[in-house]
Amino acid sequence: MIFTEDFKTDEERGILKLACENSLKVFIKVVHYYMTGSHFTFKSFHEEIIEQLEARAKYHTTKNLLINLPTGFGKSIIIEYFKSWCFARNKNICFLYTSYSDKLIQKLSSEIMEIIKSEPYQIMWGYSLKKDKKSKANWSIEGSIGRAGLTAGSIGGTITGLDAGNPAVEGFCGALILDDVMKAGDEMYETKRDLCVEFYTRKLTTRLRRSDVPTIIIMQRLHEDDLTGYIKNEGKYGNNLTSEQKEKWKKHWDEVCIKALVDEKSVWEEKISTEMLLEERERTPWVFYAQRQQEPNTNINTNFKGLNFADNEALIYNGIGLVDKSFGGADGTAFAIAKMTKIDGKDKIIIFGKHWDKHIDDCIAEIKALRYKYKTGSIYTENNDDKGFTAKANNFIQYHEDMNKHVKIMNYLYSYWKDILFLPETDEFFIRQIQSYNENALHDDCPDACASIIRQLTKRPSIEFLH
Repeated sequence: MIFTEDFKTDEERGILKLACENSLKVFIKVVHYYMTGSHFTFKSFHEEIIEQLEARAKYHTTKNLLINLPTGFGKSIIIEYFKSWCFARNKNICFLYTSYSDKLIQKLSSEIMEIIKSEPYQIMWGYSLKKDKKSKANWSIEGSIGRAGLTAGSIGGTITGLDAGNPAVEGFCGALILDDVMKAGDEMYETKRDLCVEFYTRKLTTRLRRSDVPTIIIMQRLHEDDLTGYIKNEGKYGNNLTSEQKEKWKKHWDEVCIKALVDEKSVWEEKISTEMLLEERERTPWVFYAQRQQEPNTNINTNFKGLNFADNEALIYNGIGLVDKSFGGADGTAFAIAKMTKIDGKDKIIIFGKHWDKHIDDCIAEIKALRYKYKTGSIYTENNDDKGFTAKANNFIQYHEDMNKHVKIMNYLYSYWKDILFLPETDEFFIRQIQSYNENALHDDCPDACASIIRQLTKRPSIEFLH
């Protein structure tokens, strides 16, 4: 698409330039079309976000803005166009832009520069960029005054020299923008959640160069105690607060909250279908409610409800086994056997489990007897805890565990929970420990053993029992 062929005269371009400067939506339509050759897909929630962003850029409000929406719904590209549009309106403003990694910051910064270098942008505004020699992400526009341009850095990184707002500008002079402050998966770690909150409260807020510089946070929800949770006094931050105290954040913040599923229908069917969302809600509700609906609830993780049992012991024959060992304090050993099979045309996982409050060496005879009874093939055990001694002494298959335990339990045991059939002979304690599991549980040998064996089972075919 050639911009000058569609807008041939200075008068046409001048009229379009004024329309773009007045409307972020028009700006996005024009620039996106001539940069990509395709039309930007605007959904109703995009309109809502654009309206709130425009209100800040036009200085209709100086309140902070909290935007929560699902991943893949265009949050980063909207923010890139917003900043490019703000510079088109005034090249002297100053943004402080931050995200969870330097690599991502550099990518987003370079994409904003590409927008400014694009044909329609250059013809209408004709800016030249001046790069910061010390940073790949920081730059300003030639001819700007004061501390102008884009200053950028990652969460937890160095922010020396990074600022939000240019005091030399009247009205809207820039903003502090936080775009995806935490990588999905890191929310499992309390220390990383706390680091994010501390970096925002103790460092980023000190970089606002004027009291009317707004903060704009745009992110998907990941956990009750993520940065949005802190702002809204949710999770542990809301403990013992009255309802009035919990609403105080609204005095300083406006909110846009976009849910992927509304009235049991997807708000963007072409992006993610209703069928996929309903399946995700069924399979991984802790992901669905946090990242799709922006309603994280860590209590979901403890709801291992509804037990189903197999009525035929032979269904587990030729499965695999796994030993989970605990040392120090009180010794404990969990043993699980699993087999994937089809029942009524659907994949099911048959599991037998046993737990002992004993050292692994005192359980080997029983484990071997159970292996023989249920005609179990290979038995796995991790080597992190005893450097592979148990595996070598008993001809087990050893592996090195490098996955976070809670992540593993949620991704494997919880995900497959409704497809699991326990043998009735399974140890009652084994099941009870699973059903009482939460992220801070003191004892988790049994859910860990189940999660580990399901991971093995779904990655590799079962090894036939050797008679």
